[in-house]
Amino acid sequence: MWKLLLLPAWPNDPNRLALWSGTSGGNTTNNISGGQLDWPTIADVLDQHNISWKCYNLGLGTGSLPTQLEGYNALAYFKNWVYDPRLYLPESSYYHDLKNGTLPQVSFLITESLISEHPPADIQQGQSKMKQIIQALMNSSAWNSSALFFTYDEGGGYFDHVAPPQLDAYGLGFRVPTLVISPYARRGYVSGQLYEHSSILKFIERRFGLPTLASLNHQFDVNTPGQNNDAAQGNTYGPPAPPRDGLAQLGDFYEAFNF
Repeated sequence: MWKLLLLPAWPNDPNRLALWSGTSGGNTTNNISGGQLDWPTIADVLDQHNISWKCYNLGLGTGSLPTQLEGYNALAYFKNWVYDPRLYLPESSYYHDLKNGTLPQVSFLITESLISEHPPADIQQGQSKMKQIIQALMNSSAWNSSALFFTYDEGGGYFDHVAPPQLDAYGLGFRVPTLVISPYARRGYVSGQLYEHSSILKFIERRFGLPTLASLNHQFDVNTPGQNNDAAQGNTYGPPAPPRDGLAQLGDFYEAFNF
């Protein structure tokens, strides 16, 4: 059984929404509160097809609340999941599940600000935590059936010497580093394939034979969330874009593996 682990860094909400649902839903700011959003996410699809999943919140202790996850775990913005206990697991649960062989089929590991590498956090502290997380996986029984994706929700500045492709009306932003860590990953491989956050969704969907979010999400409720949704405000610019996991131009990371 394959295990999939995702490690996004902190705190850009529109990109984090894309990681969960393939779209930002027209949101362009970080001013979203918990439980407002109501379009389909990968968590909905996983549950519908009986694929187990959990969220481990690195740096947060037992009993984390929805307000504590705002700015870290964007799934807490969706009303279907804001009170789901799988969303609030502490870091210790990750090590417990590794030790006991109870890691779910898909895991999401979310960092809090002090270990996020986001200014003014200490980059060395964040990298040390990632080393700890990765080594724990590699030293567990889950390693031989795992793929870990380590990525960031935003770049480290406002410059890239390569212009972002114009994938759709929104285009793409600057590149962010992404690592694929697995016993099946191609060694020393640097991919030239076009990816964005929805590519991770495409990997999950292909691995487990799931429908794309693009095929399930035909429209947005323009009244939710009101203050950040361009369509809800009647703006002609920036309407909610459909999920990108249905776009053939985007890779699904399978090219990074030797199966």
